Amino acid sequence: MICVHCQYEQEAGNYCNVCGTPFYDSLMVPEDGPVYEVLDAAEPRSEFRSTRHEKDKIPFSTYLKEHLKQPGKGFAAEEDMFTYGLMVIVFYMFAFALSFYFLANKLYTIMLGGLATLFTETGYQQSLPFLNLTSTILFFIALFTFSTLFCLYVAAKWMGEGLSVRLLVAQFGSVILPFTLVNILALCFGLAGAGGLTLFTTGVSLFFLIAIMPALLIYHRGMRSSRTLNIVYWSIGTTGASMLISYLIIRYFIIDFVKQLQDVAPFL
Repeated sequence: MICVHCQYEQEAGNYCNVCGTPFYDSLMVPEDGPVYEVLDAAEPRSEFRSTRHEKDKIPFSTYLKEHLKQPGKGFAAEEDMFTYGLMVIVFYMFAFALSFYFLANKLYTIMLGGLATLFTETGYQQSLPFLNLTSTILFFIALFTFSTLFCLYVAAKWMGEGLSVRLLVAQFGSVILPFTLVNILALCFGLAGAGGLTLFTTGVSLFFLIAIMPALLIYHRGMRSSRTLNIVYWSIGTTGASMLISYLIIRYFIIDFVKQLQDVAPFL
């Protein structure tokens, strides 16, 4: 018998006299057989690819098509979709902010900009300041988004079904993908100066973000749990917390900003 560990040859025994390796049938090598044949079974492992590695290969375009056709797939997203989920959230916020800027700028141009072209020394600007106004709106929608994510994170943790930040962003971004397109549509309405349609589409999108999305994600998380949970109450409570924080954002940030905007409007 030949030990497969140290290649020591001995006549009999249950253990190798040199290294102590046990002699099992699966480990014994015939004296006249080549030693390298025992290593053949390990070769296929070098070709192994995990499921996560394969998912990393999914192009962003394929990701968009799959989750637009079936948004429910977003609830099953894994952490490896974190980058895509984050990209969707960023697109959502930028499209939302730009839609309001383009609408405000269009209305401003019609009411004041067009009038300014009739008089050479009116002192009016031809357009609203892009960076200042857009960054402010972007800040507000970021507050809504991050407050919703915070409520989801805390609720899942208190339920005992904790979500990692990467997993939460991956699932959240994947599910709100259709409403990112709604914001892009609102952007087009803003460019056209369609105030009613812009406000309607952005309103629907924002309501889904702060009211519907928390309930859906927590309910789905609770349904997949192996424990008995009051998922209806958890869902309602998470939505209530999200809407309460959103109300505070509107009350203490947005209303104050609108008042300041009204004060400086005559000087633009």
